[in-house]
Amino acid sequence: MAKKFGKGKTGANRQSTFIVEENTALLEFLLVKIKDKSRNKIKAMLAHKQIKVGNDVTTQFNQELKPNDKVTVSWDGPFKKVSYQGLQIVFEDDQIIVINKRSGLLSVGTAKEKSMTAYRIVQDHIQQDDPAAHLFVVHRLDRETSGLMVFAKNRRAQQEMQDTWSQTVLKRKYLVVAHKTFEKDVDTISSYLKESKALIVYSSNNPKEGKQGVSHYSVVKKNEYYTLLEAWQETELKHQLRAQLSAMKHPILGDKKYGSTENPLGRMAFHAKVLTFIHPTTHQEVTFETKVPDDFLMIFRLKYYA
Repeated sequence: MAKKFGKGKTGANRQSTFIVEENTALLEFLLVKIKDKSRNKIKAMLAHKQIKVGNDVTTQFNQELKPNDKVTVSWDGPFKKVSYQGLQIVFEDDQIIVINKRSGLLSVGTAKEKSMTAYRIVQDHIQQDDPAAHLFVVHRLDRETSGLMVFAKNRRAQQEMQDTWSQTVLKRKYLVVAHKTFEKDVDTISSYLKESKALIVYSSNNPKEGKQGVSHYSVVKKNEYYTLLEAWQETELKHQLRAQLSAMKHPILGDKKYGSTENPLGRMAFHAKVLTFIHPTTHQEVTFETKVPDDFLMIFRLKYYA
């Protein structure tokens, strides 16, 4: 059993996506969902890389599926990996487009900032198919942050997501590499955050010193110099995690603004790894996830001295 998620595209390909509702094997699932295709035809589509499970193309007909897995079929040929300098397109349909942004790329331009942005790159992409197409901002990532973000392809989808953002976004997880070794492998950070006139956010234990920010973390990897954390936030305040880790004397690597004195990666070690939200049209839960950035892992393979 499955719920049909809708049609999407990567490049110009027509696609259909289905949500799995019970444990099954991929071929058996596809035979039920694609009734006009024979077993051999579906195996051929698998061999030609026209099937995705989640964000990954698969050729294995006996791959096991579990509830809430997404299976996407490309009807017009193999999936093409659509990427541009600075970002990769993870998912696209008629309503939204999800990207994986690199560190250093501004999400959206400002009056003072005229350089290339994620917004301009994605807008150019959608206008290749429709020169009149418009792109709408749903949320932003800091310039120094890499990872997942979503744009809307029409104003209705934008408003649906923005008006219900706290209910729509079910999960956002981040990966960071912080200075020094954390004593606790799992913990919650609760503090009060206030932005100064210099646009720096300060974290305090005084309730009179701003709005409360609550973050949680678990240690993924650590050595005597650094700690790789997976973190998620109950609140989404400006520079929340950056300020809180800085106040703990564990600033994020490469985050000079919040006290980092080292930058061996040539970037701030902050990555938006997981994004789960309610689709604005189908109203079904969708999840996108990226792997741990290679440079985050490299820091634990090399002995680095400042």
